[in-house]
Amino acid sequence: MNKIKDRPIYGFTVRQILSFLAIGIIGVPVYIILMNNHIDTTISCLIICFMAIPIFFIGTYEDVHGRYLEKIIKDKVRLMFLTSSERPFATNNSFDAIRKQRKLEEKYDQMVRDGKKRLEERKKISSRRKEKIKRILRINSKKGMTKKDA
Repeated sequence: MNKIKDRPIYGFTVRQILSFLAIGIIGVPVYIILMNNHIDTTISCLIICFMAIPIFFIGTYEDVHGRYLEKIIKDKVRLMFLTSSERPFATNNSFDAIRKQRKLEEKYDQMVRDGKKRLEERKKISSRRKEKIKRILRINSKKGMTKKDA
């Protein structure tokens, strides 16, 4: 719907008509002032043309995407001066998340294996201690000693 524009007079948009009016309102008095100061007609026409070209360009230029000149200039200024020149590229990488999850799972599995090894070592140590205590008790019982005496 934005692509359809009102063209009220001779196929010109309201924006174009306003720019032509601005050129006329500014250009005619400037021409009269220049002529009263005895400046050559050719030079005064060139001055008015150089004055009118930017106004005409602002009023009539529209790029392919429907943006007017002031919007384009505003975007260029923002891009060149107001934003940082280095923009890091960042994506949402689902494969990276899967890789991190695998690393965490491997780390967890390693911790579980280490815990099991420690538990087995403790069991071995406790079974060795029990055997040692039994051996001492057997030796003491052969000698006729009690637990309190040892």
